[in-house]
Amino acid sequence: MNRIQAREVLSRIPYGLYVAGSRDAERPFMMIATWVTQVSFFPQVLAFAVENQSPMLATIEKSGYFSLNLLPAGGKELAADFLRPGEVSPGKINGHPYEPALNGSPFLVEASASLECRVTERHRTGDHTLVLGEVVDARTGGAGPVLTMQETGWNYQR
Repeated sequence: MNRIQAREVLSRIPYGLYVAGSRDAERPFMMIATWVTQVSFFPQVLAFAVENQSPMLATIEKSGYFSLNLLPAGGKELAADFLRPGEVSPGKINGHPYEPALNGSPFLVEASASLECRVTERHRTGDHTLVLGEVVDARTGGAGPVLTMQETGWNYQR
């Protein structure tokens, strides 16, 4: 197999760009996520891949819940604020306000829409873990298109 060509093809798959969140007993945590998809209508279930060494995975495992926040198109600067672990202050992460979802996962106030999911399954898949979660809370914000990796020009490949 030609790994260079495979990487090129994989980089062409369209991805959304989200801010994922979770909360353990100590604090909320948020970071960028790209590998997300809906996998069931009934019940409504999402799958999202998280690096095995990520503090997000540890937080999700402690809480049993995670949130996904859809960012508005044009929100590259907002997304950039969540590329690295953030500073938490009362009601804010990296200077951006959040509200707790039904089970405490952070909903980013500036998001176009947000979902909270209860973890139903986890599957280790190489250097990432695929986390499946049933939607238990949802909020809509602004209408319109959402931010994608293609819009930012960023690349999540190694």
